[in-house]
This record gives sequence, C-alpha cells and structure tokens, in this order.
Amino acid sequence: MTGNTFSGNIVVTGAASGIGLALADQLSAAGATVYALDRRDCPIGSVRTLLCDLSDSGSISDAVAALPGEVTGLANVAGVPGTAAAQTVLAVNLLGPRLLTELVLPRMAEGAAIVNVASVAAYRNTESPESIDALLRVRDRAGLHAWLCDHPVKGPAAYDTSKRALVDWTQLLSAKLTARGIRALSVSPGPVETPILADFEASMGADAMARSHDAVGRHGYPHEIGAVVAFALSPAASWLNGIDIPVEGGLFATRAAAKSPVFEGLSL
Repeated sequence: MTGNTFSGNIVVTGAASGIGLALADQLSAAGATVYALDRRDCPIGSVRTLLCDLSDSGSISDAVAALPGEVTGLANVAGVPGTAAAQTVLAVNLLGPRLLTELVLPRMAEGAAIVNVASVAAYRNTESPESIDALLRVRDRAGLHAWLCDHPVKGPAAYDTSKRALVDWTQLLSAKLTARGIRALSVSPGPVETPILADFEASMGADAMARSHDAVGRHGYPHEIGAVVAFALSPAASWLNGIDIPVEGGLFATRAAAKSPVFEGLSL
C-alpha cells in the first residue's frame, strides 16, 4: 500500500477485477468506504457494489442515484480494449467516465479528487487535435456515431484515441474545477497483468506487447497501478492536478534512450 489513510466515500469503476479491484482493496484497507461500479460484483466483502454498465447512460444515472450524498474521491478505472467495436470502446472509455463524473460532481466538495485511468496508448493516437476536440464535444451515442462516420477509426486505433481524449478531457476538467478546490488528473499505465491482457495482445499485436515486456523486464501488476491512483486520490497529493502520470516501469525512457546518440557513451 501507499501508507495513505482515507476517510469518506470513494467511487471506483471497474472494481470487479484488475486494476480497479486492486485499488478498491487498497482504499478499503486504508479506511475508505468504497463503492464499486461494475457490471459484476466486486469480491471484496467491505466494498459495496452498484451494478453499472458504462455504455448505458441510464445505468450510470441509476448507479449515481444510489450513491451517498457526499463523495470524496472518484476513480474512473473501467475500460474496454481495442478488441471491442469502436463505438463500444469510445462509449465505455470516454463517454461513460465523463457522464459519471458530471453526475457525481454535485456530491463532491473542496478537497475531493478525480483520477481517470487512461493508458500509454494515448501517446500513440494518430487523430489530429481538431478531431479530438470534435470528439470531446460529443455528448451521446448518436453524436458518437456521427463522429465515427467522419473519423472511421477501428478497434485498436479507437482505443488509442479514447485514451488520448480522456487525458485531454481530464486536463480541461481540472482547469474547470480549480476554483472549487477539486483536483482531477489521469494515470496512464503501460501493459499490466490483468484478465484482459490477452485482449491487448490480440488488438495491439503480441510482438509489440513482447517488446514492451522485454524493454523493462516485465509487465506491471494491478497493485502497482492501484498504489499510484490511491496516492493521487489522497490528501498527500494535494498539489498534483491536471497532469497525466505514466506508470510504465520506465518504458518511455528505455525507448528514448534507444534513439539517443549519447546513451551508449554514458559512464555510470
């Protein structure tokens, strides 16, 4: 764990498995009252599950209506990989977290924090800034369908784009909420040993995933990402705001070093 202690109610999406489950466990052990929003029950006895489908606005509204009146933290962890249809990827990874955040915000006061789990895939996005801006103006599935007609991205590319848009939206959100004393930031994991790792190998290519593994010696583990998200939610991170935190074991640094003309000459 991070050594942080928590009080109050924290909402975690995707808490039935993977990073969300690890985070819910860490937060609960540190004193938080955790509400898990997922399509399946969270297996942690101390965590209350509210069944929720992030691709369904009505399901999101129903889940929020069942939350307590005050929420001190929100972690948008749930997501789907690029093996899913592009509309599903963008709905779950972007529209769902955005709607959930907007509905939870009236329950948040000064000192609350929002952490959106994005991905290092955000940095592979090939859609233009103008395209991302247009995507961020989308409010519903009909608008999403129209955006996809103009920008026909497929599953893997849709995943990259969804995470780029989530990072950019989080930065805008943080600027909007600064006056209210509510923080918002994103965390971008590299490959992580979760139940959907095989889906990422299928969508991104097993060779590409193997190269990421070999570059830093292994993939990450859910508790390692959870620990960073837990810290970002905590009062100890009170001066962290509006940034994206890559949590990838040095993958970016290793790739940059491989292109550096001075790396081999470094004497350590």
